Amino acid sequence: MDVQAQQRELARLYRVALDRPRWQQVLAFAVSLWTLAWIAGQFLGPDDAPTALGVLGELAARLGLTGGSWSQRLVETWQTSGGGFALLGGLLWAATTERGQLPALLGWVAVMLGSERLGYQPAILLAVATMVGFVVVLWLAALTSNRFVDRRTTLLPRDVVRAGVTAAALSAVVPLYSLAFFLTCLGRPYLTKAPRLLPLERAPGRGGGTRIPEQPAPHREPDA
Repeated sequence: MDVQAQQRELARLYRVALDRPRWQQVLAFAVSLWTLAWIAGQFLGPDDAPTALGVLGELAARLGLTGGSWSQRLVETWQTSGGGFALLGGLLWAATTERGQLPALLGWVAVMLGSERLGYQPAILLAVATMVGFVVVLWLAALTSNRFVDRRTTLLPRDVVRAGVTAAALSAVVPLYSLAFFLTCLGRPYLTKAPRLLPLERAPGRGGGTRIPEQPAPHREPDA
């Protein structure tokens, strides 16, 4: 695949990530802001980086809500859960498709909850390794499966790789969804759509009228 084809594919996936039901847009916006604040905190203050639940507690405190107690109790609960949430997050990322993007959101929530016990980097690496390992297992199974059985659902290596790349791209765009949604809403009034082409039978003729499809000549009985 050349560079232009890759750019077109990325642009298509970007449009797919924004094209979702209204209730899911609201959920994706909230999860994106939460994830983006959590990731940004790891780089802006690595020595005192906030946890995922700490981000929610700090937001609740800024809004004047008493969120410190419940946030601390949740942290203590999730810290005893082990790395199961990070594994679950990786599997949810792998289950993401163009028509089903909700697993990507739930996967990020699971990874952030798993990071309360494992930490930021181990949780991310474990989730990514789980997703990649799952796709590799399916790819190996596709190499040994019978590809030429009619009327039967099967695994094809190329389709497995394509589905894995799509799942990874749609999952990776979740932290940037809120920013992309804001930029799209900001620039939409300044975009101009291309004119729509009329169908051939409705296209205007040379004289300015509408082209009408030719009708067959009426059948006439021969004279006696």
